[in-house]
Order: sequence, then structure tokens, then C-alpha cells
Amino acid sequence: MKANLLPRLELLFSKFWFVLAVALVAQMILIWAGSLSGDPYSDVRYTYSAWANAGFTDGKILGINLPWVYPYIANIPVMLVEWVWPFDYMTGWFIVVVNVNMLLIAYLLGWGKQMDRVKGAWFLILCIFLTGPVALGRLEVFSLALCVLAVVSFLKKRESLSMQFFSFATWIKVSPMAGIFTGFVVSDRRVRFIIHMAIGTGVLVLIGLLLGGNENMFSFITMQSGRGIQVEATVAIIWLVQILLQIPGADVYYDNTIVTFQVSGAGVAEIASLMTLVQFGALAITVFLGFRAKRQGADTKTLFAWMFLTATMDLIVFNKVGSPQYQLWIVAAVLFGILAKTANWKLVVWLTIFTSAITWLIFPVFYGSLLDGQALGVTLLILKNLGLIAILVYANIQLTKLGNKAKSEVA
Repeated sequence: MKANLLPRLELLFSKFWFVLAVALVAQMILIWAGSLSGDPYSDVRYTYSAWANAGFTDGKILGINLPWVYPYIANIPVMLVEWVWPFDYMTGWFIVVVNVNMLLIAYLLGWGKQMDRVKGAWFLILCIFLTGPVALGRLEVFSLALCVLAVVSFLKKRESLSMQFFSFATWIKVSPMAGIFTGFVVSDRRVRFIIHMAIGTGVLVLIGLLLGGNENMFSFITMQSGRGIQVEATVAIIWLVQILLQIPGADVYYDNTIVTFQVSGAGVAEIASLMTLVQFGALAITVFLGFRAKRQGADTKTLFAWMFLTATMDLIVFNKVGSPQYQLWIVAAVLFGILAKTANWKLVVWLTIFTSAITWLIFPVFYGSLLDGQALGVTLLILKNLGLIAILVYANIQLTKLGNKAKSEVA
């Protein structure tokens, strides 16, 4: 009986309608679960809705001629919700994001005609679900969707379209920049690449200027530069361990200006001021390793997979912000490796699933425990951050080996 059951289950899990049904149910569960503990949708309920109401008031637009923490393109999803369902912003948000995810999964599977990608679809659904309610409650929903479109376009050898998707996504969240760097390195036509990227970026800047843009179009850069170290950031392990061991001086506090929880203690200000430089230094090393592997003739898809993942992890591990929704940044990069059938990729998949699951436990389930410096919350966050560091280290090793292997094969 068991022998007959397994093939039937495999057949069921490869059915287009079944994948979509599970994706819908998973999101409904997240919406329901989000109302049970904490308020993981508070950003949408209060902040995003306020932004939507403030948009286009008296000719003033956030990120155009008013300072904003995000690039002005992020207004599109924020305002779209208001247009789709003006009666209640929270309901409108759920309608939009659920439909975005459903359409994304359907597109990934070629509307049922490319079920060879079903493993990638299941991975996407699982990671969104395990990350928890926050996976539906932040702008990362839209940047992830654009990154998946970019990934699929690259696999279809539509490089220019792929990079435009990455570029557009970068104007919502910074993480897709990893895809642009990777695309530049693996491209065989870099001059054409630069021209296309310049045109795409120029069009977005021009639209902003036509809408009345001024220096506030780039306020998202300056507004992030002076902040401290967020409690969830990987580097916060230094002070979290002190809190765990009850060493005096380290603590968690709420910053009313940034509107988030940060760590305090010896060396926080100094390390926070260095993190951006460290982050760009790490990206420079990744770009160097990518060029090295490319020069030695590494396979394009394999190189893209490992470099995209490494660059993405650089942006996370060396970031002084570590919001729980950043977990979704990893998903598109890991999804590419799954779809490209990259060798030695299983460990990355399992580590991503592991860190996704811990993300939900940390926020919102044991977030109070974390903020109070209790052992359970602090330990969970340390475990997650160690998992993220493990992905980065492993990806760096594989990217380095890729260059070494290609070099030895050429020799």
C-alpha cells in the first residue's frame, strides 16, 4: 500500500491546481495567525496606510519632494492597495499581496505548462509560510515578486529584461542590487549591459523629476545612514551574547526616531558607523571572486547562482538592520539555484528553510522574550544569525571553488 501511495502523492504534488490551492491556504493561515500573537501587520495597519493617505497631498509625494525612508517607486504598491480597496487598507493589502503571490507562482510554473519547476514553487511557498505573517506584511512581497520574475527571465536567456526587473525591484528594496552586480559580472556584453541599466535608471529618475522631484528623491539613502544597530541584525550577536550571559552594559532599547528596537552597549556606535563600509567591502570581494570565476570560464548559470547568493548574503549579514522580512531576500537567490539545478545546493536550501522557520518563532511569537533579554528569545535569534552566517560562508567557499575548479580545468 505504501508503495502505491508514494507515486500518487508525487503525482498530486506536481498538479498545477494543487500547488495553487496549497499556496492560497498557506496564505490564509498566515493572515489568520497574524491576528493571534503580537501585531505583525502593524506596519501595514498604521504606517503604510498613513503613507497612502499622505500620498499626493497638495502636490507633495513621499520620496519625490518629501523625505522618505524608501525610494519613490515604493509608492506604487502602497497606493495600489488604496485604489483596489479604499474601504479598509488592511483588507486591501491582503487582497493585493495574496493575488501577487498567486500570480507569481502561476507564472513560475508557466501557468501549468512548466511543472518541471514545481520544486521551486514548493520551496517558494514553504519559505513564505515558514517566515510567518511578516512575509505578507511588508514591501518585500513586491520586491520578491520582481526578483523571481528576474530569475525566470535570466533562465530564459532574456538578460536585459532580467536586469530591468532587478533594477525596478531595487527601487523598492536594496537587496535586488545583488542581482544587478551578478548580472554585470556574468554578462558577455557589459557595454550593452551598462547602457540598458543606465536607460532604465534614467527613465525612473526622469519620471521622478517630472513629478516634481528634488533632493528628496534620494533621501532614502541619508535617512538610513545615521541609525544604530537593530536588535535582529547579525552583528548584534556581540551584544545579545552579553545580554544572554548577563554581562552589564548591553541592552535593547526602542528608538523613537527610527521606530525600531536597537542594541546598546560598548562599541555599538563605532561598529554601526563601520558597517556600511564593511558591507561594500564584502560586496567588492564577491565581485572579485565572480570576475575570477568568469575569467576562468565558469558555467554562466552556476556562477550566477553562487554569486547572486553570496552578494545577497553580504547585504544581509553585514547589514546593521536585520528586520525579519529580510529573510525573503534570500528566497529569490536560493530559488535560482533550485531552478538551475546547481550542484551542492541542498545545504543552502535546508539552511534557508531552517532560518525561515526560526524567523516566525522570533517574530512575533517570542519577540517579547527577545526584547526582555530572556534566554529563549535571544538564543533563537543567535541560532538564526548563525544560520545566515553559515549560508554566507558556504556560498563564499563554493564561489571560490568555482574559480579554482574552472582554472584547473582550463589548465
